Amino acid sequence: MAEGRQIGGAAVAVLVGAALIGLAPIGIRLSELPPVATNLWRFLFALPILAVWALTEKPASGRDTRLLLIAGVFFGLELCLWAAALTKTTVANATLITNMTPLFAALFGWLLLKENIAPAILLGGAIALSGAVLLALGRAPGPASADEAWIGDLMATGSAFGYAAYLLIVRSIGKRVGVGAIMFWAALSAAAVAFVLALILGEPLLPHSLNGWLILIGLGVVTQVGGQGLIAYGVGRLPILVSTVLLWMQPLAAAALSWLIFGEILGPIALFGAALILAGLFLVQRSRQ
Repeated sequence: MAEGRQIGGAAVAVLVGAALIGLAPIGIRLSELPPVATNLWRFLFALPILAVWALTEKPASGRDTRLLLIAGVFFGLELCLWAAALTKTTVANATLITNMTPLFAALFGWLLLKENIAPAILLGGAIALSGAVLLALGRAPGPASADEAWIGDLMATGSAFGYAAYLLIVRSIGKRVGVGAIMFWAALSAAAVAFVLALILGEPLLPHSLNGWLILIGLGVVTQVGGQGLIAYGVGRLPILVSTVLLWMQPLAAAALSWLIFGEILGPIALFGAALILAGLFLVQRSRQ
């Protein structure tokens, strides 16, 4: 009975966390700052809370801290690419393509860790990639021209690569380091990446209204700490297939909100492509389990 309640609580945590992260693309679109500067404040507002969380856990070793800082570079690049993609393609495209991370994680596992690639992974990858093409072809009118939208889709693909690299490092040390420490050191490194990129791109760093600040605080506290924290708690207590399905709430919530707020309606082709992506990722995750 107690185990059942724990699993149920973990499932709710993942579901709520994924829904909260689904709010992130809406916040980035509504932010008064450009995408990279927006992500900088998302990390900065999260860091104090993550620092307190990390202090409640066993400290990470020097080697693990260095690995987490490297992971944070990939994490920062991933979120900055994804945020930039949101300014060029639709929220649904950017979010769904970025969530193809398990496919690239399987590829990295094969190349770097010599993991076997089962036929089901190849099949799932082919289905997911086919879905991504259909999603791009059936794309709703977005915030930029059709040519720039393709660039946004490519940025989202690069984002998926970056997140896969981040997860590969975290996976290698996850049993030795607490969730709070992982999130703190990765966010610290990611904030440095976002700051440097914002300076290089010449992005303004300060919003000009209270509403602008509230959006940034919400991204840092609600999505970065609340959403990621709930997911980190729940995923470690659930079978990988269950957590995979529950995490679909993130792109689905983002797509639904972008439909309501920005009028980005998914047509039949795009909907079919989205379904293929989710089905392909399910096959990949089931095989990797």
